Amino acid sequence: MNGDPKGILQTRGLRKTFGGVHAVDGVDFLLTEGELRCLIGPNGAGKSTFFKLITGQLVPSDGQIFFGGSEVTAHASHEVARLGVGIKNQKPDVFDGLSARENLWLAAQFAHDKAGAIEQVEQVIERLQLGAFVHRLVGELAHGQRQWVEIGMVMAREPRLILLDEPSAGMGQEERLRTAELLKELNRTTTIVVVEHDMQFIKRIADVVTVFHRGRVLREAKVDVVLNDPEVRDVYLGRTEVT
Repeated sequence: MNGDPKGILQTRGLRKTFGGVHAVDGVDFLLTEGELRCLIGPNGAGKSTFFKLITGQLVPSDGQIFFGGSEVTAHASHEVARLGVGIKNQKPDVFDGLSARENLWLAAQFAHDKAGAIEQVEQVIERLQLGAFVHRLVGELAHGQRQWVEIGMVMAREPRLILLDEPSAGMGQEERLRTAELLKELNRTTTIVVVEHDMQFIKRIADVVTVFHRGRVLREAKVDVVLNDPEVRDVYLGRTEVT
């Protein structure tokens, strides 16, 4: 059985059980080409487990996962990546002893020949405006700059879909604003899923938000609708309205 032809990413009845705990409990999810979707929920809601399932880091207990209409339920993470899914985990995965440019080059050469990799690196540097520190060792960069380099490394492979786990974590206000602008720029050409906690950051980037609670999808709607939903506020945001 194939997935929905309109969906770049889809799950049907997706479940993951750890002992007697249903971390993800029958999730149906559909992401269309060109979206920038945010996944939110309280700690233990299942969003991180869902993220690991769709990236091949965990094997589902039940259900199906589709990418581009084809089933990828049993695929390992490296197989998912080869299909055109780029992943940025919360902890930066960069080489501290190499320059930002060298990190971008290593990522680009996985998807391009030498000439293509050189061209792609220059495009990423320009799009993300990394020129001010591109020759510096990544280990010397500020936290936000390291995160931007890793986003650039994902971009350099030109994936169809990018999955980002808490890209604004640990950033200051100016870094979060800059990161929001980078993701909106990236979304011009790439579909994106963001797992995030920062409500103000979400309001800056999201159109549609999917809310997880107790391993299930509690609500899925436009960002303003979700953030002012009484039930969502009760389980995640508290009773104070986000402004």
